[in-house]
Amino acid sequence: MTSGATDTTAVAAPGAPRGGAPAPLPADPASVATAVVLATAPAADGGPAALVPWDGGTLLGRLLGQLAALGVADVRVITRSAWEADVRAATAVQVLASAAPEADLRSVAEVAGETGGGLVVLPGNLVTHGEALAGLLKDPRITTGILIGGGRVARQFAFRIRSKRGRVLSAGSPYHAVHRPTGSFLGVLKVAAADRAALGQAAAALAPLAASPPQEWQEELARKEAMWRTVLWRAADTDPLAAEQDGDGEDEPAEDPDDEEAEEELAPEHVELSPEDEARLRERVAAAPDDVPAMLLAGLVRGGTHVGVSHLRKLYWARPLSPAAAGLAAERIGDYDEDRVLLDSAVKASDGFFTTFFVSPYSRYIARWAARCGYTPNQVTTVSLLIGFLAAGAFATGERWGLIAGALLLQASFTTDCVDGQLARYTRTFSKFGAWLDSIFDRSKEYLAFAGLAIGASRMGDPVWLLACSAITLQTVRHMADFSFSADQTQVIGSTPQPPVERARDAGGQAAAARRARGEAGAAAPAAPAPRGGSLPRRVLRLWHAIDRLPAARWIKKMIAFPIGERFAAVSLTAALFEPRVTFVVLLAWGGVAAVYTLAGRVLRSVAR
Repeated sequence: MTSGATDTTAVAAPGAPRGGAPAPLPADPASVATAVVLATAPAADGGPAALVPWDGGTLLGRLLGQLAALGVADVRVITRSAWEADVRAATAVQVLASAAPEADLRSVAEVAGETGGGLVVLPGNLVTHGEALAGLLKDPRITTGILIGGGRVARQFAFRIRSKRGRVLSAGSPYHAVHRPTGSFLGVLKVAAADRAALGQAAAALAPLAASPPQEWQEELARKEAMWRTVLWRAADTDPLAAEQDGDGEDEPAEDPDDEEAEEELAPEHVELSPEDEARLRERVAAAPDDVPAMLLAGLVRGGTHVGVSHLRKLYWARPLSPAAAGLAAERIGDYDEDRVLLDSAVKASDGFFTTFFVSPYSRYIARWAARCGYTPNQVTTVSLLIGFLAAGAFATGERWGLIAGALLLQASFTTDCVDGQLARYTRTFSKFGAWLDSIFDRSKEYLAFAGLAIGASRMGDPVWLLACSAITLQTVRHMADFSFSADQTQVIGSTPQPPVERARDAGGQAAAARRARGEAGAAAPAAPAPRGGSLPRRVLRLWHAIDRLPAARWIKKMIAFPIGERFAAVSLTAALFEPRVTFVVLLAWGGVAAVYTLAGRVLRSVAR
């Protein structure tokens, strides 16, 4: 067991030797210089939730220890004036007294206006693994971003977000709703130095609104109370441990009543909670208006700032508001084998069938061994390319032994290629250069294998150069289409219009409300009602996504797309068992089906916008 209730600084690189207190991580360009900790949420006893006891200390002390281990030197704690003396006595960092959420926002605006590096805003009663914080604060690919995930338990008490392709499109808060959410915001907001001005502007704009919430905001807070009541009622018979382990999918919509279209499902007048759940609900409602990080996130997103996401993965998260809740959190986090969770999380959730079931079950352990030996992801990527050269050379012999050896070496090269990404995720050693290098080397290994097979076939007296060139051309076109579509989608996402922060509903929620209004007007008129479910492309797309609920169908769809794992497996099997001509015929046939399949899906999504 590598993590316990007493662990406050366990954020050393996973590959580092275990035992003793880990040293703080070295500074890097992605690290934040300043932290604003909000010790403003009220506990069940009326005091600050941040000072709820934890293993001889407090929740706030545990969090400050984690921030110190991550190299955050400048920490400001904002708390209520009535609690200032207690908070000062519990910590040695700078404490700022504040009377209300609007004053919290003004304090954040002042800190954001100072010159300096990155900044992180987070609640003082946060309980999570140090690796969860490090995954956001130390990732150079996420300059401004948030921590998301947490499964069903987080859905009960965290505000929702909608993200696509790693960018937050809509963010909830006590006063803002999210249409068709895909994840939960876990309260940690990292802001790059370049976006500190945007954070200050958002905080300044939100402060007067928080002081006197508009009627629309008050209605949304009341709706959230009804929603939380319904969620607690529905979860009463659910095993909390099982719910806590619920997956943290990437950009996958969850069936959840936190959606404008599900508003009619909320019936608080018919919901009766147990005394324990009723107490939890009251605590949540009392703490909601003080959730400044959620309001700041909504302000940034509504203002057009690019906000990325970092997934909690399968690590633990909670925001206790009482000693009983903190005790439960200590018990739960103490049961975690953090190293095992990190190792499992190093495997991409979006990998294909072959990679998931035939490579990742053992490649993750190679990644852990590489971490302990001190190897870097770029070094592993280079080794993968060198093995790819050897595979191409074996294919080029034109001998049966060469085809078999080439097939084995190609699989070794692919396994090593999987290891480099898993090593990067396991040790948090990300870089844009590494991502570029991995992409270039992947294409190089694939085309080298094609060239080696073509040379070997010629030596065998069966020239297949036309087939080889066709396979390379098809794969090149597919890669170009992938990059072009990705760039187009990124541009579309970036240009998505955002409503002003004064509005409770996001753009999707406003559109849904307008559709409902038109439907009600149409039902009152003698004209024929509009067809349900939207346009035909939208209905087809919804049905296509509904199929993903069947695990077998989801894996079949992934295989049809012919990802790199399936391509390398097809090359290895057909080369080892048959002849190069068969290999290229399979590549062209399967690749052609995959090209038509992906093109049809992209056209459908484009038409359904």
